[in-house]
Amino acid sequence: MASSFVDRSARDDGSEQSGRDPRGFVPNRDLGEDSSSTRLTRAPGDADALDCSEDGTLCFACNFVKVKANSEPFNLTEAADAFGDLQKLITDQYTKISNPALVELIFQFYNTEIRPLGDYGVWTRNSIGRHLLYHRSEEDVIMNEAVGMLYAQIQSLRTRTWSENTLDGTIEPHHKNLALIASLTKTLTDTLGKRKTLKA
Repeated sequence: MASSFVDRSARDDGSEQSGRDPRGFVPNRDLGEDSSSTRLTRAPGDADALDCSEDGTLCFACNFVKVKANSEPFNLTEAADAFGDLQKLITDQYTKISNPALVELIFQFYNTEIRPLGDYGVWTRNSIGRHLLYHRSEEDVIMNEAVGMLYAQIQSLRTRTWSENTLDGTIEPHHKNLALIASLTKTLTDTLGKRKTLKA
């Protein structure tokens, strides 16, 4: 694991100087990593992931179910029936289509079937994505997302487990990536076992 550590006593003038962390961590540059030319990114195989950064807009679904009393109570309007249909849509389609496709489906349903029924504001795709992944706390949702994430990491690593010498064509195992894929596979197997237990 890499980290940066500032050794404040390394110079007599009191200025800061990087050094070896006494806890055993090694700075990125000592590992040959140029942090100025790299950035964190999603695994290439993680095509089902959602980019749903916080955009500050209201989550319609969470707000809808929390309203207990109103001049026009939600549970006495057509919107309540439409909201029930929306919940059924999410439950029925969650494991059948990709997350991005489900977000789009919900977005279109909300704008055509629910929003015209009352004074309901904009429900953005970002907010819908956050509702699916963060606001719903069902165990099956959490387990499905964990399985999808782990499988995507494994698929992304499968093409990076051997190194090829481009000069003479020889290949050899990439031990670091092979160890990582073995660890991820074990974690995925354990997670699948837990998911079966939950469904039993």
